[in-house]
Amino acid sequence: MEYNFNTLLDELVPPTIDARPPLRKPREPPAFSIKPHRFAMGSVQGAIFREEFNVEVDYSFMNLNFAEQSIFFKTTFDNAPFDWPILQATCSIDDLQTVRLVKHPYAMTATLTLTLRRPPRLEANFRRTAWNSDIGVRRATELDWSPDATREGGAGPPSTTPRGPWVDTPMKFGSWLTYRFDFSYTATEISRVKIALERLRTLDRPGTDKIAVEPEAEPQHLLTTTTPRRDPYKGFDPHNIDEELENAKYAFDARYLLIGLISQGLILPVEVSDIKHRLWPVPPSTRLNILRALFRLERRALVGPLAGEEIKKLEKSMSGSTKLRVPPGRVLMRRVVVTPTRILHFPEVIETSNRVLREWSDEMRDGRFIRVAFADEDGRIRVTKRIVDAEAANPNGGLLARIRNILLNGIYIAGRHYVFLAAGESQLKDHSCWMVCEDGKFTANAVRKQMGDFSRERVVAKYAARMGLCFSATRHVVDLVKDDIESLPDVKHNEEKYNFTDGVGNCSQALASRCAKALGSDQQTPSAVQIRMGGIKGVLSVHPHLEANQVCIRPSMEKFDSPLMGLGVMKVSRFAPAHLNRQAICIMAALGMNADALITAYKRQIQHAENLELELRALDRSRHPAKHVYKNAFIPIVAMIKAGLADQLLLQNVLKCIKCQLLRDLKYKARVLVPDGAFLMGVADEYDILEEGQIYCAITPSGPGSRQVIKGQCTIFRSPCIHPGDVRLVTAIDHPVFQELPLTNVVVFSTKKAARDLPSMLGGGDLDGDFYTVIYDKELQITRVHEPMDYTPVKPREKPDINMDNICDFVVDFIRSDVLGLVASNHLALADTYGPEHDLCLELAKLNSDAVDFPKSGVAVHIPQHLRPVRYPDFMGKDPEISYPSARVLGAMYRQIEPAPKYEPSEEDCIDTRITSRVIPTAYLRQAGDMKQRYDVELEQIMRQHSLLEAEIIAGVSIMSDQKRRRAADDAIRGPVREATDVMFVRFRRDARRFVKEHPSSNGLQTWAVACYQVTHVAELRSRWVDALNASRRGSAAVSDDGTEEGEYLEVTRRELISFPWLWAHDLCRSLADAVIKEEEEEDEDWNNRWDNQGDSDEEDEREDLI
Repeated sequence: MEYNFNTLLDELVPPTIDARPPLRKPREPPAFSIKPHRFAMGSVQGAIFREEFNVEVDYSFMNLNFAEQSIFFKTTFDNAPFDWPILQATCSIDDLQTVRLVKHPYAMTATLTLTLRRPPRLEANFRRTAWNSDIGVRRATELDWSPDATREGGAGPPSTTPRGPWVDTPMKFGSWLTYRFDFSYTATEISRVKIALERLRTLDRPGTDKIAVEPEAEPQHLLTTTTPRRDPYKGFDPHNIDEELENAKYAFDARYLLIGLISQGLILPVEVSDIKHRLWPVPPSTRLNILRALFRLERRALVGPLAGEEIKKLEKSMSGSTKLRVPPGRVLMRRVVVTPTRILHFPEVIETSNRVLREWSDEMRDGRFIRVAFADEDGRIRVTKRIVDAEAANPNGGLLARIRNILLNGIYIAGRHYVFLAAGESQLKDHSCWMVCEDGKFTANAVRKQMGDFSRERVVAKYAARMGLCFSATRHVVDLVKDDIESLPDVKHNEEKYNFTDGVGNCSQALASRCAKALGSDQQTPSAVQIRMGGIKGVLSVHPHLEANQVCIRPSMEKFDSPLMGLGVMKVSRFAPAHLNRQAICIMAALGMNADALITAYKRQIQHAENLELELRALDRSRHPAKHVYKNAFIPIVAMIKAGLADQLLLQNVLKCIKCQLLRDLKYKARVLVPDGAFLMGVADEYDILEEGQIYCAITPSGPGSRQVIKGQCTIFRSPCIHPGDVRLVTAIDHPVFQELPLTNVVVFSTKKAARDLPSMLGGGDLDGDFYTVIYDKELQITRVHEPMDYTPVKPREKPDINMDNICDFVVDFIRSDVLGLVASNHLALADTYGPEHDLCLELAKLNSDAVDFPKSGVAVHIPQHLRPVRYPDFMGKDPEISYPSARVLGAMYRQIEPAPKYEPSEEDCIDTRITSRVIPTAYLRQAGDMKQRYDVELEQIMRQHSLLEAEIIAGVSIMSDQKRRRAADDAIRGPVREATDVMFVRFRRDARRFVKEHPSSNGLQTWAVACYQVTHVAELRSRWVDALNASRRGSAAVSDDGTEEGEYLEVTRRELISFPWLWAHDLCRSLADAVIKEEEEEDEDWNNRWDNQGDSDEEDEREDLI
């Protein structure tokens, strides 16, 4: 049955809902509950349980709850000589690595042993303590059970390996991931435990295949060794690993990686000495490659003789590899993640540089810059009211105190002491910061002084944001001189209240083209570029009267004083298709947009996505919804289809990833492609042609030869758009001046005298790099407008003399008070209930504006109770108990896609006999096997660090099932994953060309590509040339401990990595055809730049991902 959605919306009344939500979701009883009389912690080494801590407990219980998919443990320490809080620990069933249940004959007792992938979620319950009962229950750190009551605030710099007061903590939750519970039982109780574990085994979850219940457990029975202690409630650490490695003359880069293996539970501290000695004879560059390769192994894989065997294999594999080369404009960046109980090291990844790192390039190469992020054990830190109240009662302990301590006192990384440097707006959003290891004249103050003069800034938050500008990822273009720079006044109206040229200046076409070349963009003559230069940020639009390196800068672009004149480019203007998202649809539907037309377009795109495999040859069409996605893939999809390779396993799974991505974006984000629309960078009308309410917009949707000027009524908005006034109607015009001085793939805004500039009405936008969505589809226009919101920011808190302690306190305050996502989520729910023009929604829109400004104003936002939803529309994916079926257009769209999209990879590898039947020289096969081994190691490292599957990386999409964590994965795909894979692919192609040049064959790279295919897909050749060392034969392909949740890919089934031969996909296609496949191809040297300007259209719903 068809519905007229316009009529439905006009007649819609808020759904009938209960006045109060249920106080608590009905709790399902646990599958079992035991009361241990003894609790122990330690590590498993082979068949030995190394018991590091044990205690007899008077009151303790542990239960398994299938409804909550978790295991909960609680114990008191009544016999401790100190007033310790109660320990409460929760872990997800997905975090189980092994489970063993062993009954002890004749004693009616049993032992349950759990090994986890990562530490559980710890809470300290202070309610029974005499000295801190007002703290209640809060997130815990190891120091909450310190033997001398040391707390995070006074502990000094922490370290990856125990140092200072952390040595004395008796329970090292970050290192000891095996828990043992001894308990007595009745026949009924033990039966419930066994039944629950058997049920757990049937869930087909990671680790459930390693559940051992008697009698199966007997062959796996663990021998126990107990570390002797003088005091059971005081820890010790006989292994000073930092000192041991320094004494062994291990360089910092090797120490960092080796200790990183410990931090991620891949090796135990007691195994370091053995591995250190085995690696010492290996050349330094090979040693580093081996250590990087070890990160892809499964936990506890390096035990005893296996360590030597694995290292020998890797040494042989890596002997031909060279030191990792970093392309110009990029750096090798180390990243550390701090959780409540761990400090995790991750192998360095290749990223785009910034001007600070370029100025201190020697120190950067020496590893003296590092990025530190703060996360919970299972993801982003979620600061609850319980945490805030506990910190107010005792700010010296707990999670936030741990973060504050590191910011103020630094952190030890592989024996080096790193101190806080800066944290800008981007770092705040990621809960991260920059830190440096000082050495002589190289100090944090010296770096900050070189960055510029921030002394005139009186707002702490803005001071931090200004410093953060220096760390924007840019490509260096040219060093300007003073004569190149001219000052222009800003255009202000309405008593100078509104700036019509906020953040935009001018440059020559020649300089804009140089910027595009520096980025590797295919836009040879962009009309605008987003730049950073010293203390200047903003956009330079092309002006025909400027030449060479001439630029015009406006006061609104100058953020702080800096003597540096190096011009760095972030983006160049280009055409990107327009998309709607949930926020925009919510407002546009309320303002009269034709909902029937939107539903029709939505259904059409669902059909295109579901029929993707049948429409492969149509992917080149400019209006196909999958075009912008498939262009991001690392394999030439259309060329492979034309060459008859459609049944190849990698291509099949890449297409499944793309299909899943499209359907998930449609269902969960309502991301609807608008063919008659564009997503463009905004600039100012420098010619004073446009009247109020007019724009100029010329686009090239199909390339340089397809230029068209948009004319007539358009709907325009900027994401995020929450207030109903954020979506406006404008008139797009043409004018002879713009024909003579063409500006293309930008939206030009009027600067003529008016009450207010248009960008500021669009969600408080400006022209320093904001992108705007312009829709000229007549069926998707709004029919009325709402008064725009006043985006005047709240008055910030000023401080006369700002120091780094103030900045550090602000970082902690931001993490504590970051509610932007919650405000947006609440608004979406209430807008569905009452409509976006309701007073409650308008109040939330104001709060959202203040939350957006929080990183610059320093004024935190608090959400009052009356702005918290009682029920949520079904399209928000909340629990059924608090959800209702939305009667608005977003609800109708959400329910169009059932069941929920799920990635189900193909398993069967279809081998192309046209390729495998060819006879290839042995030298080519041997070299291809060696190179594939190294490729697998590096790709596995990227997969592990970012929790991605091979097909996801090759497809250039993230298909994680957990919608709350999609933004982080999407950002990784467009950022560090792209950087790392681009560089890696280029390097392997270069090595292959060098080998072919030294060992010429009749068909050159085609013969090489066939050799790579054969050693990947032919079992006999793979066994001979690859399998002895193949990184994909062991370990996990998508396991991360960097604070991200991996959803259903916590431990993926082991599969052979198969993408290696497709680095030469075009050569394989040519080998199957007499003629060259005609498709848009790029030279190998350009592959490392192919994504630099991709993904601009994804910025329009960046805030949507927070919901």
